[in-house]
Order: sequence, then structure tokens, then C-alpha cells
Amino acid sequence: MSKQSERLFEAISHLDDEMIDPALEPRKKRKKGRWVGWAALAACFCLVVGVVTGRIPLLGGRSSQPVSGTDGAITFQSYAGPVLPMTLREENETITAQRAITLDFAPWIPVWDEELELERYDDHILVTDAYTLTNHGETDQDITLLYPFVTSLHSLELPVLTVDGSEVETDLYLGSYAGAFEGGGGLLEGEEGGSINLDAPESWENYRDLLSDGSYLARALGTAPDVSGISVTVYQFTDTYAPEDRGETSNPTIRAAFDLDYNKTRVLTYGFHACRYDPESGAMVQGFSIPEERESNYGEPFYLLVIGEDIKNLTVGGYVTGGVDEDTPQLEGCGVTVERYESDLDTMLREVLTRMTNGRETQVDFELYYRVVLEQLLAYGGLTAQEKSRYSSGWLEDVASDAEGIQRVCWLETQVTVPAGGGLTVTVSMEKEASYDYSCDRANQGTRGYDLVTTLGSNLTCTEQTATLEDRGQIEILWQNFGFDLDAGIKTVELDAETEHYFLTVRRADS
Repeated sequence: MSKQSERLFEAISHLDDEMIDPALEPRKKRKKGRWVGWAALAACFCLVVGVVTGRIPLLGGRSSQPVSGTDGAITFQSYAGPVLPMTLREENETITAQRAITLDFAPWIPVWDEELELERYDDHILVTDAYTLTNHGETDQDITLLYPFVTSLHSLELPVLTVDGSEVETDLYLGSYAGAFEGGGGLLEGEEGGSINLDAPESWENYRDLLSDGSYLARALGTAPDVSGISVTVYQFTDTYAPEDRGETSNPTIRAAFDLDYNKTRVLTYGFHACRYDPESGAMVQGFSIPEERESNYGEPFYLLVIGEDIKNLTVGGYVTGGVDEDTPQLEGCGVTVERYESDLDTMLREVLTRMTNGRETQVDFELYYRVVLEQLLAYGGLTAQEKSRYSSGWLEDVASDAEGIQRVCWLETQVTVPAGGGLTVTVSMEKEASYDYSCDRANQGTRGYDLVTTLGSNLTCTEQTATLEDRGQIEILWQNFGFDLDAGIKTVELDAETEHYFLTVRRADS
């Protein structure tokens, strides 16, 4: 290994350890000649529902209950995460709060759609999470508030924060991936379970484990990783062409085949969508379809990014179809211009992500978007010894797509001044998605779940917490531990801070 490569891999090995899950197993040798294509992408969407145990008596509900978690809350295939409590950036013993949370089912009220000529309604709810802050000290207190919420960038809707009724500006911080990985096709040799599929959080306990020690929040508030010092050898592919008369060839493809030392080299790509790699023989093939003029990527450059020792024996050719099968016939009349130059990882990631998002909104500004993609790459992609088999192809599109779609905890930050001996009210208003099941084979179809936690991840002392249910006549309660009783008119209850988790499972009253 050259001295430059030695320095490079030393730099990679010292990337922020907090970005890498310490529980992950070391990288294992892949099976020989593994092929990655569209079938592998389809496997990424498989879902596995965890087995959980525990039941509690019904609270104003039905006579039978689906599988539930250890505290009696129903486990859903799609879990939206709990409503989380506000916290302070720095603990302040002179500040206490009274919390009042309202769960409003107004979106469940049917409305007439003139265009479709039918009634429509939603299954999310409106949440108002209000905190009356009191300053018990003798001086004014300038404090920084952080309000956490669970979301993905795909479905990002920022809560609205008001102070004494006036909306305030906030800064947004994004946590890293809140879930894990699970099995599927393409296991690494000797690997149990695998890591080809995303395993989203499926219960509030996942968030408890994530937030309890404060490290997850600390990373979100910290500085972004700096990869400008990591050198990259760039192979840029431009000016692709194929025969005008393609005959029966429906998908002419460019393949790049080369040799490399898998222990000294990492390969990332943009624009490629077929891959075969073989660590034992030190070979790799990456391929992409030749774009036609009507396609959005026509005329766009594609990139093969080499980190570490350079690749060797690069050959490029045209083939009659996609994939990377060894017996695929070559296609005459195909070509591409390949340019090789030196750059750095920061520059090239910014170049690639700018091209990925050209003309498309990413819900957050570019710097936040760049950071979450980089963090996903550093934590689970080819730049860590704990690389997940989901990203073994090196395709940056996969990492970026996941970074937008995965569930994470985010925080809105604002500063307030609480006067000495006085107080103010901070109110958070937001839509809260429902937890639900994809399948329809449960004993109780159409159920929706909502939940909250009382103290998780918060250093703000709440002397009182209450919850109010605005049912709007739209629901029947199946299971809960709040203590609401619609028949008796009990719609506001006091919460016990010793009870970490409150849950509410409902369905439409007319179902």
C-alpha cells in the first residue's frame, strides 16, 4: 500500500466513532461472485413484524386484544413513534413546567369532496403540547428549548411553536437513523440475520433505548463530519451512445469491469444500477443503461468514485442488456468517454447530491440534506468496517434514498426568557400520524394507535401533566392506559410521571 493510501485508510478508520453503531458485527467476507440488481432493491422493502409478549386487561374496550408490547400497548406494523416531551439544551433547576397535551380527532370528521363526490377523512390527529414555564429564581432566565418529534424527511411537517400566543422562529436539528437492519437476500458469509432490509422502530422502547443516555441528541447538536481530507480518484462517464438501430436490444448497457484489493479500496458510484463483486478474486463489475434523449439522466455524467488504492485493469464496453451476467453478449456501436481525475469526498458528494436533487425539493436545506446522507454513509456504507450488505453495491442513490425515507428524531430549537418569579407558556402544535397495520388479518381491523411518553429524553421538570381527548364523536376506544371514559364524559386526565408510556388504540365509531 502506498503512503498516500495508508494515510487515507488511517483517516477512514478514525472517522467519528459515534457515527458507527458499536453493536454491529465486524465485516465478514462476502460470498463469491454476488450479483446485485433490481431484485435486491425489491427485497429491501420486505417487512418483518417482531414477536412481542404481554397483555393487560381491557380499559373500556373489546373482549379480545391483538398482540401487545410489554406494557400492553398494541404493536403495529407501521409505528409512527410517540409524542415526546420538551427538554432544555442545558438543565436549569430554577425552571419547572406544567404540561397539558391535547389529542384532537378533528381530522377524522368526514368532509365532502366535490371533485370526487364522496366523503373523505384522515387518520392523523392534531396534537397541542403546551408547557407553562415558571421561573422560581430571583433573576431572569435565558433558556434554550428543544422540542423533539419523530418523522422522516419524506413526511417532514414542522411543528409550530408559539410563546404566549406568538409564533417564534426555530432552528431544525436532525437525528440519525432511529432503526436497525434485518435479514433478507444477499447475506454475508457466516452472517446471521443479515442486513439487507431496514428495520424501523416498532415500539416506544426503541426510542427509549435511543434517547435515554443523551448521546443521540448530542450527535444531532454536534458538528457535521468533515470528509474534505479524504482523497477520491474519480472516473467520470460522459457522452454515452448506442446504435440508432437497436434491433431486439431493449436495454443497451455500459459495463465497467476492473480489479481491486477489497481490503484497501472502497468504490462508490452514481448513476450505476447493476453490480457484481468478488472479493476472493479481486474483481468488480458496475453497469448502467445507456440513457435515451427522452430520459431525465440523458447527458448527465455518471461517476465511479475510488477511495484508497486505485482500481486496476479497467475495461469498458457495451452489452445488449442490463445486469452483469458473464454470458451477456457484447453490443457493437456502444461507447462512452471516461475521464480520470483526483478530488476529495466532500466535493464529490456535494456534486452527486446536487445532481440527485436537481429540480426536486428535499424538505430541508441542502446542508442538512448533505449531512444526513453523509452520516448514513459513514455509519452503514462502504466507509466503515460495519458496512451493511444493503449498501455493498456502493450506489450512493441507495444511501440518499434511505436518508430521506428512514424514521428519525428531530428537534426544533428556540430561545426564550422567563422572567424572575414569573412565567410564560410555550405551545407546540403539530399533526401526528397514526400507527397502523398493513395487513387486514387482525381480529380488529381499522385500528389506529397514538401514544406519548412523559419524561423520556427530557431534563425539564414537569410538576403536573394532563392529557385531554377531543374525540369529536368520531372514535371508539379499544385499548388505553390514560383513563379516558367517553360514556362518563371523562376526557381530561392527570398523567403520572412514573408511568413512562401512555397509549391509545381506537377505530372509527361507525366501523
